[in-house]
Amino acid sequence: MKKIAKLLFVGALLCYFSQSQTYAQKPSWVDNPGIYSSENFVGVGVAKDSKADKARAKAEKKALAGIEKILKNKYPKKEIKSSMSSVRIESYWQDPMTKYYYVLALLPIEVIDKNYAAQKKADKARSSAMNALKMLNAQTADPDVAVIKVDDDVTESESGVGNMDVEAADVEQPVETKIEIKKETTTVSSVASVAASSSAATGNTDFANKSFGSFKWSDQDQNSKYSLLGDGYLTVNVVSDETWDPKEGNKRAPRVETVDVKGSFTAIAKVKADWGKYRVGFGICAHNGKQNVISKVFYNGSYVYLEGYANDIDLPRTEKHVEPVKGFVYMKLVRSAYSWTAYYSSIEDDWVEIANFETEFPETCNVGVVFLNDEGTTSAMKLEFLKVSQ
Repeated sequence: MKKIAKLLFVGALLCYFSQSQTYAQKPSWVDNPGIYSSENFVGVGVAKDSKADKARAKAEKKALAGIEKILKNKYPKKEIKSSMSSVRIESYWQDPMTKYYYVLALLPIEVIDKNYAAQKKADKARSSAMNALKMLNAQTADPDVAVIKVDDDVTESESGVGNMDVEAADVEQPVETKIEIKKETTTVSSVASVAASSSAATGNTDFANKSFGSFKWSDQDQNSKYSLLGDGYLTVNVVSDETWDPKEGNKRAPRVETVDVKGSFTAIAKVKADWGKYRVGFGICAHNGKQNVISKVFYNGSYVYLEGYANDIDLPRTEKHVEPVKGFVYMKLVRSAYSWTAYYSSIEDDWVEIANFETEFPETCNVGVVFLNDEGTTSAMKLEFLKVSQ
């Protein structure tokens, strides 16, 4: 009996020390959840409770809420609800000092967006080849990572997962175990001045009074014609072969734009095209010489894009299939220092994010609407307004 008791005691001690070592070893995803974001939308929940099982349940709920936070401005509600069943709880960890419980949840991107999944893999390969760590699983600015902390409350939402009123990609650890993560300064230092030096310029078209306002008309080959009839619209007859290739030096497409926009800005436009024609559309573009970023709607109004060319490389290209637009469509392009985000909508102020990327870019650029037609025949388009604000 004494031998058995001794063996049990030794076994219990081994189990205890084994468990202690497991708790003491912090997994890498706690500090850098972005290591999973090349193939997944990533949610991390952090919670605390006197009972471990309750802490774990709270953290799980927050991790799921984090994923919904990422998805809600990118995809329709029905697609989000159906995809949430594919979320998997990948890992758990409890801090032995603070007793905070961490839960890692992953949703494979290809479950909800195969095109974006392919793009992320391509971006990862390109970034790895260039050693561009900032573009690859960024620790503090990855749009596909959301961390919901101990002090963030989660209430029930329509999907039953949680309230999404938390900040995405804010990777801040609890005070007791906070680890300061410093971003690379090679690009940040150069773009910080861009944000700081943004002028407070604004611009609005005034087509009702037959005025371009602070904008100008530009058409390199002077083939497409416009008219101002005082009906509140700029009508443009866009001839065929008016295209915009991000890598092409000479941009033929006609456009309405404002020049020398310095630093961060938001540009919004409302345009109607003949969406019955396959290869027509429009975009909002920022350009300086050969460097440019463009967000556009094309192909019967069924596809939206964000792409560009800067620093002699193609920028990450996103193509999304959307419900075909009818009538007018809104597009928005936002520059915030080195970050670019594009949105579209068929209803005013009901924005759906197309994509986001980061790149070095000239401090000053021209910004405006570009009219596109590669259909073979002339196509008419109407621009109701273009606004650029800073």
